Amino acid sequence: MPAKKDDVPDKRRYLSSAARKEEILDAALIEFYDRTYNAVSMERLAECAGLSKAGIYAHFKSKEEIFHALLERITKQLSDFQGWLPDEDLSLPELVDIYLDRLYTTFESPSTISIFRLLLSESARAPELVKRWHEEVVHGLRERAQLIIQRNIDRGVVRPCILTEHFFPLALAPALLWLNSSILSRGNPSMPLMQVRNAHRQLLLDLLEPR
Repeated sequence: MPAKKDDVPDKRRYLSSAARKEEILDAALIEFYDRTYNAVSMERLAECAGLSKAGIYAHFKSKEEIFHALLERITKQLSDFQGWLPDEDLSLPELVDIYLDRLYTTFESPSTISIFRLLLSESARAPELVKRWHEEVVHGLRERAQLIIQRNIDRGVVRPCILTEHFFPLALAPALLWLNSSILSRGNPSMPLMQVRNAHRQLLLDLLEPR
């Protein structure tokens, strides 16, 4: 017979308000991935976070507030992210391999898939947050990538071409297509991740190799 919720010590442990909110957001990320926004209830979120309904209302007034807080956290995490391109003096194969290692490690993470699915499916509920996410995160990644690419062009390691003019997001295209396929197929993309990565690597080397 399953233990009652009150009999599980881990569910009753003391946490600060900030830590408890993070646990609620962790549970919400999973729930919003597994279900649509409308299908997620406060009762279900409370259960997944190990709280009573009153307990979750002590930290968030509504499901909408939880959703907004989750997008705020995602924006903060990605704003702190420095990007996938290494800012070091490397050969082109080294540059490409490190870039792809970081990129695909990020994209195959279940939390990343959850985040992108959330943004794609529910962003209309918080257009200002999504707009700020785009301004703070996407613009920052684009600017940093262009600076690194230009430095490698100046070093003679990378050949200038249409890809280097718009490295972010063009260089992400194969990985983004795989991510979208994974989201739409609920974890069963049309091509294995390693096959996509290998093709992605060859594409970047062919386009960026100095001639």
